Amino acid sequence: MKVAAAGAVLLLLIICAFIAAATSVLTGSGTPAGLGCAITPATTSSTTGGQADRPVAADAPTGMASALTLDVEQQTHAALIIQIATERGLPTRAAVIAVATALQESKLRNLRHGHLDSLGLFQQRPSQGWGTPEQVLDPRHATSAFYQRLVNVARWQRLPLTRAAQAVQRSAFPDAYAPWEPLAQRTVDALAGTCVPLIPGEQIAAVLAYAHAQLGKPYRWGAEGPASFDCSGLTMRAYQAAGISIPRVAADQWRHGPPIPPGQEQPGDLAFFRMQADGPGHVGLVIGGGQMIHAPNRRSVVTINSYQRRDLIEFTRPTAHAATGQPDSR
Repeated sequence: MKVAAAGAVLLLLIICAFIAAATSVLTGSGTPAGLGCAITPATTSSTTGGQADRPVAADAPTGMASALTLDVEQQTHAALIIQIATERGLPTRAAVIAVATALQESKLRNLRHGHLDSLGLFQQRPSQGWGTPEQVLDPRHATSAFYQRLVNVARWQRLPLTRAAQAVQRSAFPDAYAPWEPLAQRTVDALAGTCVPLIPGEQIAAVLAYAHAQLGKPYRWGAEGPASFDCSGLTMRAYQAAGISIPRVAADQWRHGPPIPPGQEQPGDLAFFRMQADGPGHVGLVIGGGQMIHAPNRRSVVTINSYQRRDLIEFTRPTAHAATGQPDSR
C-alpha cells in the first residue's frame, strides 16, 4: 500500500509538471491522427462565461445531480464521449444526451459491475447485444455503440433528453436521466470545441494517464485490455491512447526504438528487461524517479515498481520514433 501510494503521488507530480509546461492534459483517443480533447482547470473545474470560481455542476436539480462536481476520472470519460461525437460528425446535443446517460448509469465511471450483466460507462448488457464484456468495458466501444443506437432513434434531436436516452437504454427508470441534463450541458459547453491534435508533451501525459488508470488490473499473457494486460499489451495500449502506434511484443517494441542512454530516460520512455534469444522478455513504462508502471507476471497485477534492476537492458523513446518515422537498425 505504501509503495502504491508513493507511486500515485509521484505520478501526480509528473502530471502537474506537464500541466505547468503545456497548460493542459489531453485524453488520448487512440485514433491514428492523435486527436484529443483538452482537459484544463479552466474547462473542467469551472463554468464558462467568466465564472471561473464555480465548479462544473448542475444549477437547480435536487439530489446527487445538484451536488456532484466531476473529478479527473469523470472529466476524462466526459471528454472522450464529446470527442467521439465530434469524430462521428454528431451535433453537441448527442454528446449532452450521452454524458447525461453516463452520469445516470455509472456517474461517468467505467464500472466492472452492475444490475444483472450490466457493465461500463453506460451499464450496457452483453446479453442484449451491446458487445462482449471486454468490449462493453472499453469506453470507446461503449460510447460508439451508444451513438450508433441513438442516431437510429426517430427524430432523436427533437426529443426531450430523457426520452432520447430511454429509447437507447430501455431503463426501468425512464425519467431518471432528466435531472442530469443541466450538468451534462454545462460539461459539454465547457469541453466542446477543445478537440485538437496532441503535441509531444501532451502525448506523454496521455500515455501516463492511460497506464495509471490500469493500476490493479490483473496480468494475463496475451491480453491487451481493457480488463487485463500483459506487459507489452499495456505499453502498446498506453501509446495508442496518445495516437501513437508501436509493435505488439516487447522484443519488437525494443527494436522499434530509438535507444536512450541510461541516465537520460524520461517519463514515457520504455524500459526493457530480461534479454532472451529474440530480444527482451519484459517491458515497463517509465514514470520518473526511477519508477515504472508495468504488468509483471501472472502472480501480480499492473503496478508501480523500480526499474533499477539487475536485468535492465535499455530504454527506448517511442515518441522520438514517431517524430522521425525512422526504424531502429537492431
